[in-house]
Amino acid sequence: MDTYIATLKELSSKSRNDRRAIVKQFLRWCVAKDYLSPSHRLFEATDLQPEELIGGTIDYYLPDEFRALLENAEPEMRVIIALQGLAGLRLEEALRLEFADLFRRIGHIEISSAKSKTRQHRLVEVVPALHQWLEPFRGMEGKLVKKWTRPNSYDRAFRELRESLKIPSRKNGLRHGFCTHLFALTANENLTAAQAGNSPAMIHAHYKGLATKAEAEEWFTVVPAKADVIALDPAATK
Repeated sequence: MDTYIATLKELSSKSRNDRRAIVKQFLRWCVAKDYLSPSHRLFEATDLQPEELIGGTIDYYLPDEFRALLENAEPEMRVIIALQGLAGLRLEEALRLEFADLFRRIGHIEISSAKSKTRQHRLVEVVPALHQWLEPFRGMEGKLVKKWTRPNSYDRAFRELRESLKIPSRKNGLRHGFCTHLFALTANENLTAAQAGNSPAMIHAHYKGLATKAEAEEWFTVVPAKADVIALDPAATK
């Protein structure tokens, strides 16, 4: 266990703790299947103990950066950027969605338990700005993204877009932008947490006081500059 955890030095403390949790879940499964003795002592491995999380500054894209990303992204990426920034979806969740998930429930995006990171079903409200970005994709079929099958490949393409626009790197900046500005707009950690699929305590601890209400209003009024936003070729999504 120590040897395995030692290979994860480049990850954040939170990511390493996530890996530890997965390992522990697997070991419990092994015990349940009698592949491992209930009296095993693998949990006692020094490096399997959770680390104290190092609090970092929440970084998020600014409204003008958000607009530039949306307006310059190709359609298949644009829909993902819009979902992250205006609905707070995690990248992994957005990449799992199909077009039907966007339009099945009027005024809401449906995140099934199978597609949610937390394995909990939730409905995310479609705010007016997001409605405008998504409307050109109505009638499309299949998965939202076929070009990038893994988060890593999407991340590379997104980095190229960001660097071409001279926008600095902001880790998880779209989802952080959503949470920061929605909390600033509503002053309601319960609503923000429900939308983002997070806990109210997490929202209150990490996103309170980062943005003003005026900045939040600017974020949620980032809409297409033109009514005829180019969507995907319908034939390419079937």
